[in-house]
Amino acid sequence: MAYQHKEFFLQSSRDNTKLFGQAWTKSGANRIVVFCHGFGEHSGRYSNLIQYFKDSDVSFYGLDLRGHGKSEGKRGHAASFESFVDDLADFVQEVRKRESKDKILLLGHSMGGVVVIRYALEGINQDYIYGLLACSSALKIPTTAVQRFQIAVAGFLRKIAPSTTLDANLDTSLVSRDPEVVQAYIDDPLVHGKISFSMGYELFQQGAIANRKAGILRTPILVLHGLADGIADPAGSLEFYNHLVYKNKRMKTYKGFYHELMNEPAGERDKVLKDIKEFMDSLVPERNKSASKKPVSKKVVKAKPASKKKVAAKRK
Repeated sequence: MAYQHKEFFLQSSRDNTKLFGQAWTKSGANRIVVFCHGFGEHSGRYSNLIQYFKDSDVSFYGLDLRGHGKSEGKRGHAASFESFVDDLADFVQEVRKRESKDKILLLGHSMGGVVVIRYALEGINQDYIYGLLACSSALKIPTTAVQRFQIAVAGFLRKIAPSTTLDANLDTSLVSRDPEVVQAYIDDPLVHGKISFSMGYELFQQGAIANRKAGILRTPILVLHGLADGIADPAGSLEFYNHLVYKNKRMKTYKGFYHELMNEPAGERDKVLKDIKEFMDSLVPERNKSASKKPVSKKVVKAKPASKKKVAAKRK
C-alpha cells in the first residue's frame, strides 16, 4: 500500500505560532501514529520508521515543534516546556479531526519522548490515545561536573535572558553507529544545535516531573532505550518505568545501541522496529468515528506548569 504524502500548517491555540505538520496516509488505514521528534531535529528524519510499515494498515503524522524544522519560533527556544506539550495537544486534535478517529497512538523520540509522556499525563489527554511509545527519552541527560555547574548558572540566567541561545555542543558521533546517518544529520539544514538558557534549564527538570506524575498513566506504554546511548541516559527511562503503576507497561533495552534507535545500522534497527510493530499489533485500534457516530471533541487540555506537589500513585 503506497503512502500519500501531504504537508500542512496549523496555528497554535496558545499564541498562534504557525506549526508545520506532514502526513503519510493510506486509504482505509485503521491505525494512526503521531510521532514527535527530538530536540534540534524535525519530523522529516523518520523515513526508516515510516517505510517499515509500508505494507501495514498504518498512517503516520509528524509535527515540527515550535523552533524546529519548518515551524515558526526561535531556534532552540520556547517560552516553556509546556509550550511543546501544547503544540502536540493541538496537533493531536488536528489529526483526530482529519482522520475521524477517537484515539491515536503516540510515539516520541528523545525530547519528543518526554513531550509525549508529559502530554499523556495531563488531564483527559489519555482519552485521545490508546498507546504510547517512548524511545530514547531525554528524562535524564548525562552531565559532567562542569556541565552541572553550567545548568545551575542557566537556572539564574533564564530569569534575566531566557531566550538567549548558546551552542548545545552535541557530540554528533553519538547520534547513531551508522556514519551515513551522522553525516546526514550534520548536513541537514533543518537541524540546529542551539538551546536557550530557559529551555536548557527546563529540559533538565523533566525527568523528575514525569516520575512524580507517573502514577497517573493508564495507557499501554512501551519504553525503549539503547544501553550505549550517550545523549539520553537509559537510567532515566528505567527510573520512569519503575515509577509506573499501570500493569500494561513494557520496556526493551538494546545492548550497544546509540541514541537514534530507528536510525541505527540496517539490520540492527530492524530489531527495534520489530518490537514497535509487535507492541502496536498487541493493541486494539480505535474504530472510525463514522462508524461510532460520535463527534470529535475539540477540547484541548493545556499543560499545567510543573508543581512540586507529589502525586500519590494508586495501585490497582
